[in-house]
Amino acid sequence: MSAPSLESPYAWRLAVASSLCIAIGVGGLYLTVVAMTDIAAEFGNRRQVPSLAYMLAYIGTGVGGIAMGWLADRLGPRWPVMIAGIMIALGSWTVARGGEITLLAGYGVLVGLLGQSGTFTPLVNNITGWFDRRRGTAIALVAIGNAIGGFAWPQVFRLTVPAWGWRDSLTAYGVFAVATLVPLSLYVRAAPVRRDAGGGISSSGGRLPFRSPVVMALLGIAGLCCCTPMAMPLVHMVAFCGDLGFSAARGSEAVSLILAMAIVFAFLMGRLADRIGPLPSILVGSGIQALALAGFMVVDNLPTLFALSGLLGVPFIAIVQAYAMALRDFYGSRPAGWRLGFIMLFTLCGMALGGWLAGVIFDLTLRYQIAFGVGLLFNIVNLLAIAALYIGWRRVRAAPAMASS
Repeated sequence: MSAPSLESPYAWRLAVASSLCIAIGVGGLYLTVVAMTDIAAEFGNRRQVPSLAYMLAYIGTGVGGIAMGWLADRLGPRWPVMIAGIMIALGSWTVARGGEITLLAGYGVLVGLLGQSGTFTPLVNNITGWFDRRRGTAIALVAIGNAIGGFAWPQVFRLTVPAWGWRDSLTAYGVFAVATLVPLSLYVRAAPVRRDAGGGISSSGGRLPFRSPVVMALLGIAGLCCCTPMAMPLVHMVAFCGDLGFSAARGSEAVSLILAMAIVFAFLMGRLADRIGPLPSILVGSGIQALALAGFMVVDNLPTLFALSGLLGVPFIAIVQAYAMALRDFYGSRPAGWRLGFIMLFTLCGMALGGWLAGVIFDLTLRYQIAFGVGLLFNIVNLLAIAALYIGWRRVRAAPAMASS
């Protein structure tokens, strides 16, 4: 007789609350994008200063995600979210009142390492334990917080920065973050631990296709090699459109289309992962991304560019959310917060690497098409890593059935 489902009305409300926490937590990153020229004007018109702050916050979020995942494994996800609200507020206040070093350190350490890292990894990992039948859909609901924040905060800062200045806008954001994240954290509860008939922790699904270090290495490689090519057209879309003879506005529309498709298909791909499993869904998403990259290498008209941008958005969130599902399949109910943090570190590094590498290749060749070709090679490595895990996973799942026959 199968165990009763974990899913409950509270679990769905928790998924919505978790998505809101993630959307709130990413706000500080987008201020550096919207106010880039305003910030640079205070530091010798060097745009590298706000750009470096953005990059340090990204890296800090990735590194801190491992520690916050570990903390959530031991104390529950409530504490990382509460710490995130306090640290984002402290970081925003500190950055708004300091100089260049304070800007960089505040974004890297307070906003990224100790702040934003406390939202995505702990909350996504926690929601996997609240669902069993519709886990992919629930993870999608939580993970789209990143895209929702990416839509909302630029609109907010486009209004506040001209009216208040970037420093007061950042301070106001910090106040809002602590005023919302701390109360929301009180609503967050750790996932229930499923127990077997003997009262021990259930390890259902906790079979590894290879030794654990090999599994984590393959997932890390896969994360790096899916996000590196993903970032290449995303970060350089406006410039790429200019090279093709299209306006910057068309490039911005293409980026918005990527994010819009990411939100829609996060749910559809989540349902697909519920049906066929996370590893096959990653293979599908990575294959779609490879097709988009191949298309960007030859595109020369605007309708096709928009079609390819929409195609690139399909796996944008879906691949990352499937990693969380795969960890639950591999490790069962054993703590996996730090493991998800480890994978997220590689995905974030991939996003940073892809944006930088595409720029380097363009500077050397004066062509983005070659950069997209290099991205396609990264994508192939991702497909190979996930395929190896899937083959191993099918082998270990088939072994008990063969032994009992």
